[in-house]
Amino acid sequence: MSINKLPNECLYMILDHFNGFEELIRLSKVSPRWFSVVLMKFSKVKYLQLIGNRQRDSDYIENDKLWKNTRETLKSHNLKDLFPNLKIMEVPESVFLCLESYDFRRLIHENPKIKGLIRLYQPVENRYNLKNIEMVSFDCKCEFKKVFRPDQLKQIHFDKLLDYTELSQVIEYFPNLKRLNLALRYDTKKYDGPNLAALKIFEVAVVTHSYDEFSVFRFMDSCPNLESVFLHYIYGEDASVNDSIKNFNLRDLVIEQAHHLKWSSLRKILSKFSNLHHLGIRNNKNIDDSHVGELVKLLPKIKLIDLRRCDEVTQKSADILSKYCEKSNRSIKIYYGCDRLANRLTKSTFRYEKICSGFDSMKNCFLKSWSILPDLLDED
Repeated sequence: MSINKLPNECLYMILDHFNGFEELIRLSKVSPRWFSVVLMKFSKVKYLQLIGNRQRDSDYIENDKLWKNTRETLKSHNLKDLFPNLKIMEVPESVFLCLESYDFRRLIHENPKIKGLIRLYQPVENRYNLKNIEMVSFDCKCEFKKVFRPDQLKQIHFDKLLDYTELSQVIEYFPNLKRLNLALRYDTKKYDGPNLAALKIFEVAVVTHSYDEFSVFRFMDSCPNLESVFLHYIYGEDASVNDSIKNFNLRDLVIEQAHHLKWSSLRKILSKFSNLHHLGIRNNKNIDDSHVGELVKLLPKIKLIDLRRCDEVTQKSADILSKYCEKSNRSIKIYYGCDRLANRLTKSTFRYEKICSGFDSMKNCFLKSWSILPDLLDED
């Protein structure tokens, strides 16, 4: 049978094995029918990412991603027409600093479906049309009040350290933020900015060597609808945690690199979030097997406890938890140690992906470390 007599579904299955961008362009020129089938593959692409030094040199497609080598030009192709559902794109710095990068700029200007930009550098108001952008990863060098409308952004990933004054300004201007990822420097001031009622996912690294900086939880108290929180490098003292303010919406909590956080502080923190389903406490030297029983009593809805790199947590904790679950008719998983977890999970769990599909912190963030959290989460 001639390949031209195959139904489109079969032809698509064949062409789906080809991933090179220029290769697929050549195949699309065989006939109008082949062109339409190649466009079916292109229509599934939602994200454009840049090829790193260790990846392939030529542009290629992998599932819903177009991987782009910035050394190759896009001028001979209209990506707006070829990839009509492109939604988030990683942009090389040269695009915002050099007028010669017309190919990427044209794509941003001509495709109103693009909602997210990664690596946003110093956008100039009269050069770039960012009115449709809702998600950004940037270093905050640009004057965001001149570039974006109030209420415009829903996700922000900062590559720059902020203090609480700068954070207050961001929140006041963007009250509809649903996800915020940033690093906070130590500040003698306490957070006294507006509430952020829309925030669902909060990820923060606290850059300090002081035990007196623990106002992250005071900020969280101003975000009543938080569902997922990732805290990196937390110290903290009991007096800084107001356990009279509860959050019954929080489902996922990770406290990473909490070397010096004592069990008394952890107990007070966890008492604020009694409806937690998933808890991760990593790199803590103060938790041991004796705390597991108290932990599950504090969290009556807990389903997963991740205690990796807590050296004092051993097989004994798993045995205690198993007996508790049998007696209380509950199902709770526990992870401890690195090798045990690595054997259960796929390699993709520990891979840095700048863009992840689904506004789901448990799926895309919980088991990762701070350094490989995604820049943007696509809500669709």
